[in-house]
Parts: sequence; structure tokens; C-alpha cells
Amino acid sequence: MSRLRSAGIRLFALLAIAALVFQSGGGFATASEAAAPAQKSKKSDKKSDKEGNASLSTKSNTGGGGKKKGKRKGKSTGNAPTTIGTPALWEDPGDIASLDLYWGIGGPDEAPKPPFTFDKEDMTGTNPKIKVYDANGVKWNVKFDEEVHAEVAASRIAWACGYMVEESYFVPSGTVQGVQGLTRARKFIASDGSFKDGMFEKRPDTIARRDLRWPWNSNPFVGTKELSGLAILNTMLNNWDAKTDNNNVLGMFDDDGETVREWYIVTDWGGTFGKMGGFISHSKWDLNDFRKQGFIDGVSKGQVKLHYRGKMSSAMKTVPLAHAQWFAGIVGQLTDEQLRSAFRAAGATDEEVAGFSARLREKINELKSVGARSSRR
Repeated sequence: MSRLRSAGIRLFALLAIAALVFQSGGGFATASEAAAPAQKSKKSDKKSDKEGNASLSTKSNTGGGGKKKGKRKGKSTGNAPTTIGTPALWEDPGDIASLDLYWGIGGPDEAPKPPFTFDKEDMTGTNPKIKVYDANGVKWNVKFDEEVHAEVAASRIAWACGYMVEESYFVPSGTVQGVQGLTRARKFIASDGSFKDGMFEKRPDTIARRDLRWPWNSNPFVGTKELSGLAILNTMLNNWDAKTDNNNVLGMFDDDGETVREWYIVTDWGGTFGKMGGFISHSKWDLNDFRKQGFIDGVSKGQVKLHYRGKMSSAMKTVPLAHAQWFAGIVGQLTDEQLRSAFRAAGATDEEVAGFSARLREKINELKSVGARSSRR
């Protein structure tokens, strides 16, 4: 049964992504072409668990102070994958307590380097954004307005829990050369190109952005503990904006430069650390709102009811108790100092660092206690 399920998962993803490639004019990959990367990675696939998780454990690089940083992001040079790989949602983060949540998936050497040169304004989404190149020729999407702090902090926590994220950094101030023709971003960038509070998100040429907006209730990982863990994390961080349009698939090479993984990720964590709610009753990056809202509504018949309010599928508002216990074992490894580091990286004030990290610790303990109480019954 596990082999049939694994084959079904792979077929689901291949058909969905191949259809998108065909629609975009990139041609239709044959079954043999699409299966090639998967055949090369049979050895790695043996590490996937019985629930169909396409995870892959890799060694992390070690940064300054003995802290681990920069879990695999794929090879850093060359072109993006042109073939379809194996779907992946989660990978074992290893020794979580040793991860560096200030730098996250990147590092000081990979952060954006000034001077920045204007490319164009990005009119997608609802927040003002521009595209720039840094001194090393690296392309970045720069977001402004209220989401910049939340996006950085949330993505570092998600990364530490084993979920793939896009590399991002909070830049408190800077100057962009050659800015012209701005509309939405005009009020955030002065006439001399100077700006404050920008969130820089890397756009490397080595990653294929599939533009596959996967729904929570229809994807290769439905029913797995890894998807349940991601739903719990969305609730824990108060991500009311966890809609289908904020999900995507990134085609990435593994470190061997050959094996391709199709990473199912949340691409926008900006709607976090405020109040979950409806169209006019939500907030972002609001410490008082984040402190007040609940997390877990109870446990009944082996299911944990999450206090979720927002755009994530209603199918994810309850998760199996066993899945909650598994994720409690993951997120529970984060230390208080790691949580504080994630918020410092996001440009939080001292009050916000202390307040957000304290409330998040309370939620982590609540999740652990639910599992512990149920286990004793």
C-alpha cells in the first residue's frame, strides 16, 4: 500500500506541474522525462516515511559561534531545473537547537550587498514591491509596508521546523540607484532613492518558480503529519492570510546538482503575528493582538481543534492528535534565544522581541501539554 500511495503522490505532482509547463509554452514533458530525476534519487527516497513524506535529510553548514545555518538551498550556480522532480514538503532539520535563526536559511555572506540598482516595480500582490540588483549582481524582490517584519521572523521559524522557505533579510535603510516610474512604491522610496524598512527576498536564477498555487485540501501531502504540522504552524503564528494564492512550488536541484525536488512552500508569511480574522477583523505584526488570541480549542476523538481564523482551508482546522504530538516534538526543540533571534533579525523593538517570543513559547508549551495529557489517558 505504501508503494502505491508513493506512486500516486508522485503522479499527482508530475501531472499538475507538467500541465503548468505546457500552459506556459514550455512544452509538455513526457512521462520518461519527468520520471528521470525521481529515478536518480531512489536512494534518497528510501528516507521518506510511511505517510508519503518526500523529505530529504542533508547536512547543514556551520556558521559563526558554532551555530548551524543555511540548510540546503540547492546548488548556487547554473540554471534552474527544466525537468520535473520529486515533490517535497518537509526535511529533517537535524539538531534544531543548534540552528542560527538570526540568519536563517542564508548567512552574512549571502545577505544583500549595497549599492542597489533599480530594475523595475513589481505590481503583483497587494504590497508595494520593487526588483533590484545588489553589488554582486544578485536579484532581489524588495517589499515595503507592514509585512516586512512578520515575513522575516515567520520564515525563520518555519525553516527551523523543517519547511522550505525563500531566503529573506530585513534591511533597515538603504539607497536604490536609478529609481524611476514608481506607483505603489512611491511613498516608500524618496526622490534620491533612499528607503527605510525593506524586506529583501532573493530571486536566484537556479530556482524554477512553477507558479503552481497548491490548495491545502488537494496536494500530494494530504493526510500526512508534515502537512498537519504546517497547518499547526500557520495557526501558531496567526497567519490569517494562508490562502492558496500564497502557496507555490519551487523546482530546485539538490546539492548533487542532478536530483530535482519540487518544494511545496508557503511563499508569503506577511500576514502573521497579529490577529486572525475576517476581511476587516485581522491585523499583522501587532503584539497586543498576538498576545490575546487563542491557539488550541480542544481535543476530541483523537483530533486537535485549532483556533484558526482566516483563509486556510477549513479542512486544516483540525489535525490528528498523533500529528500534533509529532510537530510538538519538532517546534518544542526551539530555544528561547532562537525565538528572540528570529525577531531581532526582523527588526523588532526590544519590547516586540520579548513579547512575541514569550507568547510563542506559551503556544509551544500549550501544544506539548495537549499531547502529554492525551498520552496519559
